[in-house]
Amino acid sequence: MRGFIGKILGYFGASHELHIKRNVVTYGICVIIATVLWFLNALNKEYTTEITYPIKYTELPKGKLLVSEPPKEMTLAIKAHGFALLRYSISTSFLPIVLNVSSLLDKKDLLEYTINTSEIKDRISTQLNTDIQLISIKPESITFKFSRFESKRVPVIPRVEYTLKRQYMLKNDISVTPNHVAISGPVSILDTLKAVYTEPISLKNLSKEVTKTVSFEEIYGTQINENDAKVKIEVERFTESKKTVPLVVKNLPDSLLIRLFPHSIDVTFDVGLSRYEVVSDTSFSFYVDYNQIKTNPASLKIEIERSPRHIKDLVFTPETVEYLIEKKK
Repeated sequence: MRGFIGKILGYFGASHELHIKRNVVTYGICVIIATVLWFLNALNKEYTTEITYPIKYTELPKGKLLVSEPPKEMTLAIKAHGFALLRYSISTSFLPIVLNVSSLLDKKDLLEYTINTSEIKDRISTQLNTDIQLISIKPESITFKFSRFESKRVPVIPRVEYTLKRQYMLKNDISVTPNHVAISGPVSILDTLKAVYTEPISLKNLSKEVTKTVSFEEIYGTQINENDAKVKIEVERFTESKKTVPLVVKNLPDSLLIRLFPHSIDVTFDVGLSRYEVVSDTSFSFYVDYNQIKTNPASLKIEIERSPRHIKDLVFTPETVEYLIEKKK
């Protein structure tokens, strides 16, 4: 008997729980239907809102450079039904407004031109959906500033950082081909431009000739008639050399004689093996200036007037000389 009664109570309990679940499901469906109907009703209404679009500028006037920075986006006040706004925002959310600059400029020879966006409202409207009405545009105007292109020829300067292997030196100056280029750009840039530079390169422990093809450093708004340049670095072994060079006296009055002690100096330097036999004592010129006596009567300082270009670590001794002055007979 007790088991039978338990089964009956269990049945009614399960039925009650199932009834509650059905009520919850029914309520949920009703809420979803009401929400959908409300959403559809909302989309059917007409709205006025603002949408911000990026701007893409095309067809800039030939022979001119845009030197100003026009706005990168515009805000459109529009009116449309909710359905149209939803559909349009989904399908064109990343599409820019395209402005053909050349077609907007009435006078092609002007270097500064301001366009009222209200005057190009129809052009912009054609880029929107026909269901959308364009009311107004921000900004109210767009200003374009241009500079004319000219051309000039300038030297090319290579930018090279390097280290040399021990007992090596540059054989020649670092060379670049071409060493001059024609560059075109706005007058405002070319007027102050003295040279163009290569992109920097770094070379370490050089012990042999190296040639690198490098691009030019970019100068905004300009064009170079060459795409790249070849930079050449020549190196060679060096050795130490020593020469004895006589001293010259400058600004000595004709009525005087001067004796220097010593009258020559020893010069040591490093020179590449290819030029070892070429560099002689006559490749150097050292002098003392008689006018120094007025400020330093004890001795005369030795000055370098000329030395070979392709040597390094030049040292000479002594750095000053004593002297004896006599009158000519």
